[in-house]
Amino acid sequence: MKRRGNFSKAVEELIGLKQDNDQDKDEQTAAGAQEMEEQDSPGVFTQGSQDFSDRFGLSGGVLPAVWKPESSTPLAVITQDMVIKGSVQSQANILIEGTVQGDVLSEGDVLLRGKIEGNLNLRSLMVEGGSIDGDIISSSVVVLEAKSMVQGNIKAERVEIDGRVTGNLESATKLVLKSQALIEGNIKAKELTIQEGAELKGNVNVHKA
Repeated sequence: MKRRGNFSKAVEELIGLKQDNDQDKDEQTAAGAQEMEEQDSPGVFTQGSQDFSDRFGLSGGVLPAVWKPESSTPLAVITQDMVIKGSVQSQANILIEGTVQGDVLSEGDVLLRGKIEGNLNLRSLMVEGGSIDGDIISSSVVVLEAKSMVQGNIKAERVEIDGRVTGNLESATKLVLKSQALIEGNIKAKELTIQEGAELKGNVNVHKA
């Protein structure tokens, strides 16, 4: 009886040891799977983050102080070889390097390096060498960099232009015309800054009321 008791005790200890080892392995496997999932999953972008700058390919990995994408919003990409005929609606941030022949409506932010033939209604817009044939309405900021073109009216909270605009500009707060800006249209803003070299052909209405 004593031998049997010792044997039973040994078996119980072995079973207990195996269960502990299995539990350790399960925990290690779960931790490894979680780590791989975190590495493989597409990232979302925090406001002004390095990740957003790198994904958008902005020089130096630094976003312009004026234009910062909405936090924790995923990114949709329209590549250079894509031509979309029809309206685009999205809740995500959008990088457009191809062509959109239709209106663009977004609850997020849009970076344009391609071409849009249609009207835009969005949170904020940055144009890097792209072109737009249509009107722009933004609830935040519109930034038009050098060699960018817009044929249409622009209405936003804040506007910063270093390209060419054929149309009227309206800003609820501040409007900045940089050195390479060429504007053919009327301007309405609460505050206006014009750098040396900028050209303006149109009427100016600056009011603080």
